[in-house]
Amino acid sequence: MSYDFSNFKSAIDWPVYQDEVAPTGEWKPFRIGLLKAIEAAAESVTMAAQTESPIETIFGAQLALALRPFCKDIGWEFSVGAENGDIVLHPQFPLAQFRYDFAVKAKWKLTPLLLVECDGEEFHSSIDQQANDKLKDEAASRAGIRLLRFTGSEIHRDIDACVKHAISVTIDAAVQCLSTTRAAFDPGLCVI
Repeated sequence: MSYDFSNFKSAIDWPVYQDEVAPTGEWKPFRIGLLKAIEAAAESVTMAAQTESPIETIFGAQLALALRPFCKDIGWEFSVGAENGDIVLHPQFPLAQFRYDFAVKAKWKLTPLLLVECDGEEFHSSIDQQANDKLKDEAASRAGIRLLRFTGSEIHRDIDACVKHAISVTIDAAVQCLSTTRAAFDPGLCVI
């Protein structure tokens, strides 16, 4: 017995490949994807050793992965936690009596360009925790440092948008700092 499938129509809407996205038989895209996955895993493992929560690890790893090539493209050294870069991402940064989840520092500026808090529900939902967060906000403001807060939901829902926002604020702060007249003569005196 033989069946005729010439009029068969699939219930699945299969994509139609255009020439530019058709498989080429090369493994290059797989290698690139694998390399990116390994880089992300390595950055996450490194970040996990310096952060206190999974949401911080996820955000910090993605921020580092985005800052590293950006800095390289403009000729700046980037590092995580060490003072040997032009731009440094510091997990668990102390300021006043508080510790912030992340600080982005520039070697030419005494204070951070940006502070970031990753507000997971577990550590930021009680009245006491919210009062502490308000005090942290005030300490950052008194120091003249921009503080960004991202909820765990925001990070899980769209981490790319959170990272882009953090980088945008960092760039704005760096440009503002470097464009001041005093910074041109002594970058260490740069204040936002």
